[in-house]
Amino acid sequence: MAREMLQSRSRNKYELDIDAATAAIANMNSSPSMVASDRLLAHHFPDIKTALHSDTIAERVILVDALWGTRLFMENGASDRIARNLGEASGRLVELLSGLSPDDLTGQPERVSALAKEVLPVILVQEPGDPDKYRENYSFATKFFHWCTRHHFPIVDRWARKRINAWQVALRVRPRVRSDTAAMQDLSYTREYERWINFYSDLIFGLGPDNRERLVKADYDSQPASYRVTNSSLRVLDKVFYWQGGGRGLGRVVE
Repeated sequence: MAREMLQSRSRNKYELDIDAATAAIANMNSSPSMVASDRLLAHHFPDIKTALHSDTIAERVILVDALWGTRLFMENGASDRIARNLGEASGRLVELLSGLSPDDLTGQPERVSALAKEVLPVILVQEPGDPDKYRENYSFATKFFHWCTRHHFPIVDRWARKRINAWQVALRVRPRVRSDTAAMQDLSYTREYERWINFYSDLIFGLGPDNRERLVKADYDSQPASYRVTNSSLRVLDKVFYWQGGGRGLGRVVE
C-alpha cells in the first residue's frame, strides 16, 4: 500500500461491473484452446531469467507468435531478427525487469512506463541504415514482455483496444488509448503504450484488494482443472476486455 501512495498523477476512476467481468472470464475459459495457451505460456515463462535465456529465447518467440497469432510470418526473417535482438539484450533485460516489484503497475506506473520505453524497442527497433522498413510488431512486443513478468506489461490487441477506448471515450478520459493503430498518427508506440499502463494502473488500483482477488479466483475456478494456472489481475482483466471488445472467436456465451 505504501507504494500505491507514491502515485502523484491524478487517477481516473473506473467502475468495473464485476458480475459482467466474471461472466466474460467464464466465457473465455470455456475455450480449451485458450486455457491451454495460458498454461503453455506459463510453463515456458516460469521466471524472468528463464524467459529471457539467450540460448532458448527463440522457442518463446515462436511460442508467443504461434499461440497468440501475432503474425510474424508477414515478414520474412522477423522471428529470427527478434530472437537475435532479445538474445543479445538478454542480460540487460533481465537486470531491468528484475528490478520491478509485483505492485509497481498499481503503485508506480511511471516506473513501468519508463522500463517499457527501455525494453519494447529491443523488438520494435529498426536496423540503423537498413533501407528496408520493418514491421515493428507492437502487439507481439507487449505480449512477449507481459509473459516475462505477468504483473506489469498490458497486452495490446485490437479487441481490448476497442473496449478500453470506448469506455474512456464515454468517461471523457484524456489522454486515452487510441481506437486503432491507424488513429495513432504521430504518436509513437511507446508513448501510446504509456496510456495502456496508466489505464490498467488506475483500474486495478480502484478495484481494491477484494475485487482483485474475486476476479483472479473467478478466473482460476472457471478453468478446467487439468489446465489451471493462477493468472495476474492484469492478465485476467485482459480476458475481460478481449471478450467484451468482440474477440469472441473462442469460448461460448455463459449467461
